[in-house]
Amino acid sequence: MPQQGFVFVLLASVACAQWTPAPPRLGYFVDRQAGLRALYGVAGNFVAGELRLEGVIGSASSSAWTVAKLERAVVLLDAEGAEKARLEAPPGPALFAFDEAGRPALSYFPAKRLVCRILGETLVPLRSLEQDVAAIAWLDDQRFLALVRRNDRLELVEFTPAQGDSGRLLEKLPAGGPVLMLGRGTMLSAEGALLHLHRMGGLSETFAMPAAIVALNAISDEWAEIITADAARFGLRLREGQAAVYALPEDAP
Repeated sequence: MPQQGFVFVLLASVACAQWTPAPPRLGYFVDRQAGLRALYGVAGNFVAGELRLEGVIGSASSSAWTVAKLERAVVLLDAEGAEKARLEAPPGPALFAFDEAGRPALSYFPAKRLVCRILGETLVPLRSLEQDVAAIAWLDDQRFLALVRRNDRLELVEFTPAQGDSGRLLEKLPAGGPVLMLGRGTMLSAEGALLHLHRMGGLSETFAMPAAIVALNAISDEWAEIITADAARFGLRLREGQAAVYALPEDAP
């Protein structure tokens, strides 16, 4: 082999030996110190990434965007975790929903009982809701869904803000623990230590957790976070036919 060819092969071999593919980014979550971090890895083998934001009350993510709630602001971040907008918002926690393209679409602020449309760098008030809202979901530019708590049950209600209606009742559900509405007709509901995964068409699966479920959060389109009463955190893979629960890592990367 000519000397030049030998050197080229040797350098290529060294480069291949040194190159390690980065683990895929699955989404974003809020750690125990109220910091927003990326979640990397594959099912059953996760690692928490770098700190993106501090003082985060809650967050929700799609495959393309993350929305984080600070005490008096809503922060929009792209898929890489870069901050794209910071919107003044009512104090306290919030619920979020994404449109069919994964863009931030709706926010609900319990402190004001107010649903807002997220348009670019603006929060546009849509309507107030007197009921206790457990989850919201985007339908289209004219309509949204809300799961509201009334007495001992949950009611799935469709609202059309432009019409100023009181909402159209779609379904009644037993009241339990936390609920989370996701895209493509997927919903999670908790009942003590049982997690129910509901899909469009009435299909559902149930997972038994080691302790009562206290919170559910959207990490991405394909992953949801489960927090239990003993402060343990789990990830639920949502992909149809492959749904499974895995322990999430400690916060430190």
